[in-house]
Amino acid sequence: MRFYFLAFKRGFDFSGCSCRREFWMFMLVNLFITFVFIAVDIVFNVEMPDMAYSIVSFIPMLAAIVRRLHDINKSGYWGFIFLLPVIGPFWLLYLLMQPTKMYGNGEIQL
Repeated sequence: MRFYFLAFKRGFDFSGCSCRREFWMFMLVNLFITFVFIAVDIVFNVEMPDMAYSIVSFIPMLAAIVRRLHDINKSGYWGFIFLLPVIGPFWLLYLLMQPTKMYGNGEIQL
């Protein structure tokens, strides 16, 4: 849960890096919360909880994606690859799963 709250704390921080664990733990908790809100929408026949959460979590999720791309030594603009039809989402997923890029002395390469 701490990575989830950290992502919201850094929600408008599009600089720096996010390691794989930080990014994927945030995405896992975000997915779980989304499913809970979808269930609430279905049970109570309303659309607002899921829509409101989607709007609130959109910018922190974008920021986390950009920071994750920085961690693999890519520009945040690589996130636009998602818009490429058919292959784009898979390519972005492949990039997000890459390990951290480091120099030979152990420092993170930005």
